[in-house]
Amino acid sequence: MHGLKSHILLWLLLLPLLPACSAATPTDSGYIDAVEVKLKCRELADQLLATLPNNALQGFVAMPTSFVDQNNTNVSSPLGRLMAEAMFYEFNQRGFPTREYRLTGKIAVQGGRDDLALAASQIVPTTGQKWAALVVGTYYVDKDATFINARLVRASDGLVLRTGQLVLVNTPIVMRMGKSDSVTMAAANSKGGNASGKVANTSAVARHPLYSPATALTGGRGVPIRQGK
Repeated sequence: MHGLKSHILLWLLLLPLLPACSAATPTDSGYIDAVEVKLKCRELADQLLATLPNNALQGFVAMPTSFVDQNNTNVSSPLGRLMAEAMFYEFNQRGFPTREYRLTGKIAVQGGRDDLALAASQIVPTTGQKWAALVVGTYYVDKDATFINARLVRASDGLVLRTGQLVLVNTPIVMRMGKSDSVTMAAANSKGGNASGKVANTSAVARHPLYSPATALTGGRGVPIRQGK
């Protein structure tokens, strides 16, 4: 009986500690930082669409693309892809038509991260695309903050229709997501991904044929989905 009482007393003492082992709650700092990123995406969409007059945007369909590293526009990051996905949502919520140009009816995930409209070697065709407005952007990660610049660009001639700008505090989640793909790949290879112990040549990312969102606009042409790993 004495042993049973001791076990009950021990459980009563441990009970207040159990919530600390559970999943994150809305009051946790990490969750608050994540919500702040979402609110910043909303602010960016407001900057891109709230500018008057809006009649200049009549008839356009938005095509958000992955934001790219300002120092190397051939690579993106989880943060850059999140910004693009957030723009799909924010534009749609405001009644601005958007197009999922990676969907062709036959879903085929090929891997790679190629929806980089701002890549330095990218050539965007200009014929037959007067209705398309590309949402493009860059990010620059500094010691204390991450700077984001976005543009709504007319695909037919590159005319900048709208601009937006953000500054994100470098919280842990922003720092993790802001690591460019080339940096992430090099780190993975240095941890044993390369049997020879040498870091793989990450410039291959730049040499890989890039996919232009504009190529999805040509009539009847199939375009595979290329997102994620």
